[in-house]
Amino acid sequence: MSKEQNKALVLKAHNMLFSDKDIKALELYFSSDFIEHSPLVADGIPGLKELVASCPDMDYKVSRVLGDDNGLVALHGRFVGLDENPLVGFDIYRVENGKIVEHWDGLVAEAEKNISGRSQLDGPSEVDSNADSEANRQLVKKFFTETLIGGDYSGFERYSDGKTFYQHSPDIGDGVQPVIDFLEQLKADGTALHYDKIHRTVADGQFVLTHSEGSIAGARHAYFELWRVENGKIIELWDSIPAVPSDEDAVHNYGIF
Repeated sequence: MSKEQNKALVLKAHNMLFSDKDIKALELYFSSDFIEHSPLVADGIPGLKELVASCPDMDYKVSRVLGDDNGLVALHGRFVGLDENPLVGFDIYRVENGKIVEHWDGLVAEAEKNISGRSQLDGPSEVDSNADSEANRQLVKKFFTETLIGGDYSGFERYSDGKTFYQHSPDIGDGVQPVIDFLEQLKADGTALHYDKIHRTVADGQFVLTHSEGSIAGARHAYFELWRVENGKIIELWDSIPAVPSDEDAVHNYGIF
């Protein structure tokens, strides 16, 4: 199946399951040996059935759909009815031979708009089919390795135009210097965002989603960060950074990565 076919399949299956609460989606679109990595859902098809049955008011609205030639499809959107408060963030699905075989997610509580008036979901959403997905992936991975894993925050200047950076994180406003100042202050406070490795990327047009692992103040976290590239410069960021549950709290044995 093509990237666009995979995107259509995943979006249809996701909406059918989480908005329509129709578990026939599991038979139609999911592999019988489906692997679940979400910390919110028990493993496999039974876990999804249990989730749908326990959340009768659940609904989902998608903001972005990204697909990769490696079979990964990422959804960026908002859940209601899954928790007491709305949750926003990312779902990553892996499609193989026309069936969904694996799923990861990173969801956090919806927050107020940041100081620049941006929400966790607004902004450009249409994929630019003329953009070079692979070149943008390599650019983001190089930036990520130097700047976030390496802790050299001047990379935000080198990989942008030095000024333009549209920010959707609830805690930071627009601009290159504000994000550098924010990260440096966290480091000074002993609560720096530590990044260990990238587990996977989804690159589609001008968008690159990085799914990585690290820690904050010694506690393991998953980082879902969506970067937008324009003319070879990184100019926009959306993120979701949930904590990793302890082994004692895990609902399956596959881990969240």
